[in-house]
Amino acid sequence: MKNIKRILITGGTGFIGSHLVETFIDKGFYVTILDNLSSGNRKWLEQIENVSNLNFVLGDILDYDLVNKIMVNQDEVWHLAGNADIPLGVNNTQIDLETAVTGTRNVLEAMVKNNVKTIIFTSSGSVYGNLAANLVSETSGPLYPLSMYAAGKISAEAFISSYCHLFGLNGYIFRFGNVLGSRMPRGAIRDFLIRLSQDNSKLTILGDGKQAKSYFLVEDCIEGMLYIKSHVFCEKRAEIFNLGNPGTTFIFEIAKNVITTMGLSGVKLDYTNSEAWPGDQPVVNLDVSKVARLGWKPKRNSIEAVNEGILRMYKFLKDFN
Repeated sequence: MKNIKRILITGGTGFIGSHLVETFIDKGFYVTILDNLSSGNRKWLEQIENVSNLNFVLGDILDYDLVNKIMVNQDEVWHLAGNADIPLGVNNTQIDLETAVTGTRNVLEAMVKNNVKTIIFTSSGSVYGNLAANLVSETSGPLYPLSMYAAGKISAEAFISSYCHLFGLNGYIFRFGNVLGSRMPRGAIRDFLIRLSQDNSKLTILGDGKQAKSYFLVEDCIEGMLYIKSHVFCEKRAEIFNLGNPGTTFIFEIAKNVITTMGLSGVKLDYTNSEAWPGDQPVVNLDVSKVARLGWKPKRNSIEAVNEGILRMYKFLKDFN
């Protein structure tokens, strides 16, 4: 990382992106953010908005001319921009196609034109589809996505791999578990806290409560990416890394821990026993042994991350209100 001076972050005002921006600003790098603010929030960057090594560009990765213009003199790209609302892809089947495919192609094309060699892409464990009911490694397949969001992530991965092979780019693809922090715009923890603040007598839980996923904190997510990038050189190729915690945490466990954190008792858990929402993936069980062999693991396990995530979101929502 010490040789990198100028970094372009697409989607830099989002949940993970804003934390990443803060990290690089603290390291003294010059950071350019490209974001259309469709799901991001500039208030996350209020404390650093006026520093001299941060440049915010309001715009869209679908605007190739703009992407090409701001790619000049960049050293590497952290590509986080895209649709983050999975259910939205059901009602608007074009959004993931545009952002994940056309948007990613625009970023890659501008990189080639401006001789920018390295791209870091934030993908998702959702790419594994029903395979993830069992433990899935980076080599598991074939991949049959259950949502437009997952289809878009797979497509973006494929374009990155192709550009690395054809044009000599270096690609790092990270397939995340569920990332937690107080800036989460959605998710079970946030939903449960809001519902219980409105009616603490019962909590409606979509599905059967046995949905199980790997959870880790946003600072561990960023630390993991930086660690892998500093220990693996993906020269003229793309390499995939599962990033998260080993094991999973059930949704019903999250619900009970939210209730405990709020100091409530006697709350009735009301399960819908149906699909949580179109495109939901009930289980994401990531094999993270590849990154473990490289010497990295999250500081907190999945349930510890969940409990910390609940505390952070509970405090955030109380302060916000």
